[in-house]
Amino acid sequence: MNTVNCEILAPAGRPTDIIPLIESGADAIYVGLSGYSARPKSSDFTLEEIGEALARAHERNVKLFAAVNANVPDAMIPQLCEKLVQLDEMGIDALIISDYGLMKRAAGLIRHAQLHASTLTGIYNYEDVKMLREMGVKRIILSSDLFVDEIADIIDHVPDLDYEIVADGGICFNSNRQCLLPHFGQKECYNVFCQKDYILLKDGTALKRAERIGNRPGKIHHTMGIYLGLGISSFKIEGRTNALDYILQRVRDAAQSKRYYAEHASDIPGMMHYIRRSNRYGEQR
Repeated sequence: MNTVNCEILAPAGRPTDIIPLIESGADAIYVGLSGYSARPKSSDFTLEEIGEALARAHERNVKLFAAVNANVPDAMIPQLCEKLVQLDEMGIDALIISDYGLMKRAAGLIRHAQLHASTLTGIYNYEDVKMLREMGVKRIILSSDLFVDEIADIIDHVPDLDYEIVADGGICFNSNRQCLLPHFGQKECYNVFCQKDYILLKDGTALKRAERIGNRPGKIHHTMGIYLGLGISSFKIEGRTNALDYILQRVRDAAQSKRYYAEHASDIPGMMHYIRRSNRYGEQR
């Protein structure tokens, strides 16, 4: 591997986030389409706000993606499809979709934007990836509970797609596809309860602090070289509902790692020695 070509993908929960994210090193930014994303409406963007964000991002050669990953009732699908067409005509670079039926329908409507399969799609094997490729999907956002060898197996079998991972943020111990918290509904009292700390009580008396249900948030920028060697092209930072300063630091961390591996690309095959047999024998992928 002689070059490093990867993307730092950052979340924006407010229109004013766009410029600071770009200045911190984001190559692409994703926003939620108001009423149709798996986050509260207060962190989503209206069509008008997306249009304004597109102008700001494209002026600086940064891409903008729109997440459409909520559970949408059948009755709302026609209205949603109209909005997808509008986004496509506005120049959105990609649509992040989690529902297979909506993805297939969007593939027949979208002319310019790419279709990205959300991590909420629940992608665990290369057969699923092949099916999505046939549907017109250009990027797979892998499930966050896959192991490195499972990622390698998928990319080895279907190397002609872009692959993205959640590089900083929530790493779920359960199937993202099956979890209805927080990906169901649009309530403003949004909380990721599996990431909260708890106190065990007995008859109203505190016994001890309980461990959180979910895994600790992931942060892989120190090991980015391994994932570059696997073939990951996009590193997503989660947190549209988090404070901007929190997100900016994570964007800067990831951008710093990207710069490091761009300058030390020849080191990456060595990091893959125990993961890919081909690296042991100097074979070229």
